[in-house]
Amino acid sequence: MKNTFETGMVINDRWVVMELIGMGGMGEVYRVHQLNLKRDIALKIISQKFFQEFGDDPYEAQTCLERFQREVQVMAQIDHPNVLHLYDYGTILLKNGTESNIRYIAMEFIPGATLRSTMSEEGFHPDDNQLKDWLLLYFLPLLDGVETLHKLGVIHRDLKPENILMDGNVPKIADFGLARSHRLKPVTQSKDIKGTPPYMSPEHFSDLKRTDHRTDIYSLGKILYEAASGAISSNEIPFQMACLKNPATSFYQEIDRIIQTATAKDKSQRFSSVEDFRNVIQATIKTGSTEKTSILTGKSTKEKILQGKKNLLFAVALLIFGGLVSIGSIFFHKKSIDTGIPGEGSHIHGIHDQARGNDAGAAGNVKIDSSSQLLQGKDHSIMRLIPAGNPVPPGISGKSDSGHLNSFYMDETWVTNHQYVEFLNQVFPRIKVENEIVRHKAKIWLMIGEIGKGYEPIVFENGKFHVHGAEHAACPVLRVTGYGASAYARFYDKRLPTYEEWLYVASAEKKEKEKETQTASSVQQDSVTTAAHRHEQNQDQVIMPQSVFRIPPPAMMLQPDVYGIRGLNKEIGEWGLKILEADGNKTNPARMEYVILGGHPGLAGKESIPLYIERHPWEAFEGVGFRCVISIANQKK
Repeated sequence: MKNTFETGMVINDRWVVMELIGMGGMGEVYRVHQLNLKRDIALKIISQKFFQEFGDDPYEAQTCLERFQREVQVMAQIDHPNVLHLYDYGTILLKNGTESNIRYIAMEFIPGATLRSTMSEEGFHPDDNQLKDWLLLYFLPLLDGVETLHKLGVIHRDLKPENILMDGNVPKIADFGLARSHRLKPVTQSKDIKGTPPYMSPEHFSDLKRTDHRTDIYSLGKILYEAASGAISSNEIPFQMACLKNPATSFYQEIDRIIQTATAKDKSQRFSSVEDFRNVIQATIKTGSTEKTSILTGKSTKEKILQGKKNLLFAVALLIFGGLVSIGSIFFHKKSIDTGIPGEGSHIHGIHDQARGNDAGAAGNVKIDSSSQLLQGKDHSIMRLIPAGNPVPPGISGKSDSGHLNSFYMDETWVTNHQYVEFLNQVFPRIKVENEIVRHKAKIWLMIGEIGKGYEPIVFENGKFHVHGAEHAACPVLRVTGYGASAYARFYDKRLPTYEEWLYVASAEKKEKEKETQTASSVQQDSVTTAAHRHEQNQDQVIMPQSVFRIPPPAMMLQPDVYGIRGLNKEIGEWGLKILEADGNKTNPARMEYVILGGHPGLAGKESIPLYIERHPWEAFEGVGFRCVISIANQKK
């Protein structure tokens, strides 16, 4: 069946159709570019061909139209950071200026993945910390959004991971086609079943008119069940109470009780409100966290969670502040883009000083309480605290007088296609795109076009960069150069990691195992030093890049290490910096060179120590991305 709109069509003299991004039971959803405001939005329509499918049944056609109109009315009532924002509603005009039967909703366009991308296919069980992090970062904000709906008298009735869009790391509730509000005229019950069976409550299936806010609580309980145990199997019987099989820890035993209460078949046995649901989860995180001591700080996990709550408040404040200054950020960062390259300006000296724990005031250096385990970057990334502590090989940069690396924050995941596209669109007036090469002045930042067979994640169309395919938004940006990675980091007041910092984190699990077996730290130091020495002698023997391309998965699908970092030394290589020490001559300061860290055969020695390879900063590889770090200023020595 032919789509209602084709790419390139202009609608209502306002929007240019970019692509069809979804089709559902009620119509089609397109990504369109709004000409007057120069932004991308999502346009949801009910087309004429959809009504034609009802034939001579005006009852069904009218029901669907009423449901569509109600979705508009519901969304228009809500202004919440965890609910998709509505822009406009109306009728598509034909070329002669007359109205058609095509109704539309213009809404916020979220190019990222869905809540599904934050969940492991196998579930987080039996790891307590992984589920706690997921609850704090994603599920509790989701509950806040649903609670707001319920306070307005709105019941969603189709909550599922695919209807929760991810704007960076912010979950947003979408798709209100089945929503119901006591303030609105009720829609006559359609003769077909509406909803998604694995998440539908028993009363939703048997009689839609009997549903109330506890129907949403049932769906939320099923989402929590999936996060803990893994994706719901097609063999599982729907409309039943969910429960975990053999919860391994006391924390999961409490979570199991919460899931059973939320998904009780009798709605009177469920939580009476989302607020009660949230309070029980928060209490479980607190009381269930006193059994373990955090491997990061030595504090109890209870203290860690309390600090995490403070940090979430800080992150919200940071996000609000970021929104206030976003309009001026492009102009503020203009010089930053030009000077974020090693060897140009004072940025190199700033990074070198930061690595040694001094406050040089350069990008990537923040004054913040280093007890905060999480930090939200200006690009909305989640950053994890990497604490100072374990000794590193003598003679490397980044040491304080105590012989330890100073603490810093590192991106939990790679920089994604979505994040890099957002960056490029913000700085677009100062870059050029020619022959699928993105340049800033004479420096190459990114090679776009097809990376592997059938994989072209970033495209440039109609004067703007786009992620081609929502499923690729959360994947790491590839074929970015060292220049392009450094420019991104500088723009968001971050920097690339040094080899020593990256090695420190990449070797964390090895260090942890050596602790458990009481291996002397000097053995590790010797092995690292030996590997680094061998690397210096065999630079030319390392082969780049990997021979067979495979689309890397979103880093959130990978298991975190002991610091909560995902994908490090896995799947892809990453751009970093190697500080070359000065030769003692004051007129010859320290220099830095771009290096690629891990992710490739040949970049690890016999002792499994990740190595690096020096590359020109204008080179781009299909298997190389990057992540960023932020130093912590004014650390106590």
